[in-house]
Amino acid sequence: MVDVDLDNAAQALRPPKSKLASKGVKSVHSRVTNLRPYFDSRYRNMTLAQLQTKFLLKLFHVADLHQIPTYVMTKADWQAIEKAATAKFGNPKWVMGKKTTDTNYHSAHFDGVGTVEISFSVDNHVITHAKIFGDFNKMNGNLRQIEDQLIGTPYNVTSLTEAFIQGNVAGNIGAVSPRALAEMLVDKRFADKATIN
Repeated sequence: MVDVDLDNAAQALRPPKSKLASKGVKSVHSRVTNLRPYFDSRYRNMTLAQLQTKFLLKLFHVADLHQIPTYVMTKADWQAIEKAATAKFGNPKWVMGKKTTDTNYHSAHFDGVGTVEISFSVDNHVITHAKIFGDFNKMNGNLRQIEDQLIGTPYNVTSLTEAFIQGNVAGNIGAVSPRALAEMLVDKRFADKATIN
């Protein structure tokens, strides 16, 4: 970010309040900045195009942009890309996913793990849908296993704790207590109304 409108950036970047609080940050605006003021004085007045050119020359260790190796796409290349893109990204189900509008969105930050966010719906005191998100780093975690355990579970701490245990929270998210996750789901203090779809 070189010349970004910081007010617009703060409105576009809206992490859960619990994540900001866990980092001791009061607002996104206080953590977002432009790089231009930190440039060496000889680069401060360059246009973005000039900066991009300077970057490319340095990256490729050349004196002129024409020295950068390029590949000119053929019509066949473009057709192959178009076909692959249409097959995958042209599918509305892939683009939008299954349309589910949840009525609840709770999140909490857990030290040593990260922020766990759960979007969910409850009908007649039973979880009817759940989707887990977060910035925890469990590369081989199977969040679907936990989500499947939550669906159909009575909406109370005891039942939810058991569902999280059965969903293998430790293996799929990390060192988070199943009870702490259950309490997060039922405690309205963890609701993040600003991000409910």
